[in-house]
Amino acid sequence: MTQRFSLRATVHSPPAMPGDAAPYAGADSFTFVRVELRDGDGVTGNGFTGRFLAPEVAHFLNGAAAEALAEAGDDPLPDLRRRFNPRAMTGVVVSALSALEIALCDLRAKRLGLSVAQMLGGARASAPVHVTCGFPALDTQALVEACGAEVAAGARGVKVLIAAKGRTVAQDLARLRAVRDAIGPGAELIADANCRMDLDTARAFSRGAVELNLAWLEEPVAGNDRHALASLAAEGRVPIGAGQMEQSADRFDLLTEAGIDVLQPNAVFAGGICAAVAAAQAGAAAGCAVSPAGGWDLVNLHWMCGALTDGAVELHRAQTRIARMLLPDLPTMSEGNMSPSDRPGLGLMPDEERLAACRVG
Repeated sequence: MTQRFSLRATVHSPPAMPGDAAPYAGADSFTFVRVELRDGDGVTGNGFTGRFLAPEVAHFLNGAAAEALAEAGDDPLPDLRRRFNPRAMTGVVVSALSALEIALCDLRAKRLGLSVAQMLGGARASAPVHVTCGFPALDTQALVEACGAEVAAGARGVKVLIAAKGRTVAQDLARLRAVRDAIGPGAELIADANCRMDLDTARAFSRGAVELNLAWLEEPVAGNDRHALASLAAEGRVPIGAGQMEQSADRFDLLTEAGIDVLQPNAVFAGGICAAVAAAQAGAAAGCAVSPAGGWDLVNLHWMCGALTDGAVELHRAQTRIARMLLPDLPTMSEGNMSPSDRPGLGLMPDEERLAACRVG
């Protein structure tokens, strides 16, 4: 039996639907690349990567990568990495190989009749959930209501975006205090700056946030500057998290060495599922907690439950507009946990009509 592969990469940008969470300001916030990978027996795997340079990622996949893949054997990724990324650069190539590797994992698990989580070892049946619902577009009252509802529904904690909409440190702290009062002392509260602060601002925020008992402050400084992160971590006022869009093992190692508390690899950016697992296991061995961020829980939930015995998964409410096109029966929380689909592969059932309707280019 031969396993020659063919692939197709497409770019999609779904519109908001009534009831969707408040969007980000970026025009490409919900743009993504889908890879359909088909083997010689007609089995198809789906893979994904997110927003950044999506047309360029798809162009590379449909061109040079597809040509190389047609000549590859059963395990094509090592050859593709040597051919297209021998110097371990990041960017378009790693994003493309992330989507391709996820599609390979989906396909291989389907051939085995297992879910991806089961194929990876089935370390646990479910993972705790943090819900990203604290969007900058919400005023304080709406923010409090959104976060309170998620905790009441069982979420372990909530994530609130800060350093946006021109708000000052004092204004962000006031919003977070209101959320803390609403969710109580037991729920975890995460503040996510999306790399929008300089070091002095991050220090000022950390000083003011001590009383809030944050689970962590996520990616506070521009560029995830490891020296600035090391300085914040050394001060020890609040735990620090980072890594959701990093794309190399070396960068994950440097973040760990900088002393961050929570490592956050996301398979759709990090090089795929196996790369995310490797980064997570190395970080955990160094004493970091692991909690992927940046959306795509439909992918990350599988490797978190398949290969790790601890750590929470982000459920990103703004990404519902993507998830509903890929899995009609979306995972739900039960007692604060969420389980991956037990169908073969990633368990996805793409709605081809909806995907076609929002295809770009």
